[in-house]
Amino acid sequence: MKEISTQWQIRFFLIAWIIILKFVMKAPYNFMSFNVFLAYVPIELGFQLRRFADRRSLAFWGLLILWIVFYPNAPYVITDLFHLAWLHPHTSISGILRSDPHMWFIFSLMIISAFACALFGAISLLQTSRLLTMMTTPYHLQWRLVWITLCSFISSVGIYIGRFLRLHSLYILMTPSWFIKQLLA
Repeated sequence: MKEISTQWQIRFFLIAWIIILKFVMKAPYNFMSFNVFLAYVPIELGFQLRRFADRRSLAFWGLLILWIVFYPNAPYVITDLFHLAWLHPHTSISGILRSDPHMWFIFSLMIISAFACALFGAISLLQTSRLLTMMTTPYHLQWRLVWITLCSFISSVGIYIGRFLRLHSLYILMTPSWFIKQLLA
């Protein structure tokens, strides 16, 4: 029997995880399936980049731009852990953690989501930076660190925009003029 590639294992896991979150997470945590889906997009785009790895390929550069737009969603899921406070995990009198199974179940789902998105996002960043280095400066491999730093900075700005300005990557594609107005407001 043929072994399933790592890419397909990641795809199966994330798609199954999104479906699980969609059916299991209720308000106020029902946003998690959408956020994990947005985190999956750059991971999948990163897989597709390899298929078009030619510096003359418009498809490669187009996918790379999309990857840059969506990449901040992968580490962004970590910031969703702030919403764990909605669970009120501590008792009001002693401050000791409650032993509510439902609370710990939601906690587990959110931790797994944050860890998986951060891990697979980091793998995507490493693979994309390697590809970008090979395409632009194949004889200067130290540029990989430059690409990682640049993408991390862009991602930090994207996380800020998402968390505090409440703008999603999809808005850039669907309503770019509105998105820019929101940034400049």
